[in-house]
Amino acid sequence: MPLNVDEPDRELLANYSWSGSRSYLFGMMLRVIPAENGGMISEELFEQPMITMAQVASSSSSESQYKDHFYFALDNNYLVTTLSGNINISRLQTYLNWLLESVRGARLFEFTEMTKVPDGVPLSQLKEIQFIGGGSVTTTRPTEGEQNFSLSLKDLSSSVLRSVVCDTTSLDTILEKRLIEARLLLKVKGKPRDMAEDEFHQVMGAIVTNVTNDEGLILRTKDGNKYTGAEIKVKKPVSVERIEANRIVEEQLKQEMERFLGEIRVEQ
Repeated sequence: MPLNVDEPDRELLANYSWSGSRSYLFGMMLRVIPAENGGMISEELFEQPMITMAQVASSSSSESQYKDHFYFALDNNYLVTTLSGNINISRLQTYLNWLLESVRGARLFEFTEMTKVPDGVPLSQLKEIQFIGGGSVTTTRPTEGEQNFSLSLKDLSSSVLRSVVCDTTSLDTILEKRLIEARLLLKVKGKPRDMAEDEFHQVMGAIVTNVTNDEGLILRTKDGNKYTGAEIKVKKPVSVERIEANRIVEEQLKQEMERFLGEIRVEQ
């Protein structure tokens, strides 16, 4: 998939395999850029049904160069991935919709990040959600009659400060040194004690999917405790043997992802 008509960068599903029972698909996404040095991919490799990281590292062609890669496992309901937490899941979502365009019809598949209630926190204690720092907040699925909501907290900070700081020189210094940060505050409406857990996940899933900076999202409770996005998102650290810098024991990762998919199904 070309990333842009004016740019030669491409993304491809380089390698994949079905589980024995075909209950889930394990795959590796690869991003390539014009070759200059190292990590080359020969044009002949693109003719193969599969590409391995060993071939990427050993190829000597000057056609394409390896940029980065990540793994994923996908079943009928859930997706787990090693995609870096500061990269939105839309990267994989866009590719899969492009790949399946001829068979998906008018539908567009969308992924919503899974969330969890912080350990030991009753929903009745939920007070507010804060966005902090220079990131951005976007909603991509407005309700009927509403428009998409998108803002940069950096722009918000500048706008608010220009309204309250009259001294232009002082304002420039404040912005340059980041002496003050912007915070977007969402108050929980209604009575939290009446909120069902699935409603909590619906709200938080819609929010965290579009916030890639875990530290920039804070959930506050009435008793004064706060929890970051890392404590709300469903993640699992795993240990996988590494052979070289960009090469791991892929079967080991595949089994860890299979185990994680099973754990998620049980919890849901």
